[in-house]
Amino acid sequence: MAGQPYVQTVRGPVPASELGRVLPHEHVVCDLVKAEDPTLDASEDAVADLQAFRAAGGASLIDCTSGGLGRNPGLLRAVSEQTGVHIVMGCGWYRESFYAEDMNKVGVNELTERLLADIATGVHGIRPGVIGEIGADHSWLSCAEERVLRACARAQRETGLGLVLHAVKCDVSRWQLDVLEEEGVDLRRVAVAHLDMYPYLDYHEQVARRGAMVSYDRNGPRNPFQQRRRIRHIVEMVERGWASRLLLSHDVCLPGDRARAGGPGFAYLLTHVVPDLRAAGVPDPVIDSILTDNPVRLLVGEKERSAWPSSSPAVMTASASSPSTAPRSATR
Repeated sequence: MAGQPYVQTVRGPVPASELGRVLPHEHVVCDLVKAEDPTLDASEDAVADLQAFRAAGGASLIDCTSGGLGRNPGLLRAVSEQTGVHIVMGCGWYRESFYAEDMNKVGVNELTERLLADIATGVHGIRPGVIGEIGADHSWLSCAEERVLRACARAQRETGLGLVLHAVKCDVSRWQLDVLEEEGVDLRRVAVAHLDMYPYLDYHEQVARRGAMVSYDRNGPRNPFQQRRRIRHIVEMVERGWASRLLLSHDVCLPGDRARAGGPGFAYLLTHVVPDLRAAGVPDPVIDSILTDNPVRLLVGEKERSAWPSSSPAVMTASASSPSTAPRSATR
């Protein structure tokens, strides 16, 4: 259909209008062994959790399993086919302790070419639809992590894909956003993940003012105190006028995150968080927009463009290659 933007999923291009309610930061399978955590690899549990998500009214999921985290394109497609849930696959490289090689020995141009090749052809025709998650091991960027981030920025500008950052329990995202701005990335196409684990609302607002998405993606019953605080912060961000910059998810990445293990699975957001937000006074249209419109803006941008041909690596948007004009963070 003319004018209809498409999103690349593991089963092929899907009209953005068909994505429905989207979980914007999850892992269907994930290998965190290098971080001394168990590996998340039981695909049958993923199927059960995705079926529960769909039964609760969900339709799509962004899998942020980048290089070093055990990305498995074939399994993602099989799980998507089995459950009917649209899955958007990530790409790029996670963070330095997970790199398979010394990125200090690889130039930014070569990394960019590798990433563009993955986006264009994928694995056995299964192509990524988002870049990320791209992170840092500490509260600063290492030289290797900066090289990777610059390559991801250049690939983002070339392809128009959204970009997801990993920034946990610190304000490293201010440095990451600086690099992306230097590379000319429109920060409206960037999500800063795990900000709910750095619970400082004024900082979250600074990220939103710069144009980036603020991702509260560790929703679940893991820590009741943190979850109550997370709900309060979502409500406060809405009241401050930043509903259009919010993303909500679970970041399922460990065996304990599966529903049968007492974790959130993939349905907790819809079965628990949505009622909690309603009870706190957030109107249904605002909640629906956070769950549907915001992830689509991350994936395809603000303006609709005509469908891209199957040989094209990604949907391009008018904002994808223009520098951000968002206010810069006051913390720098």
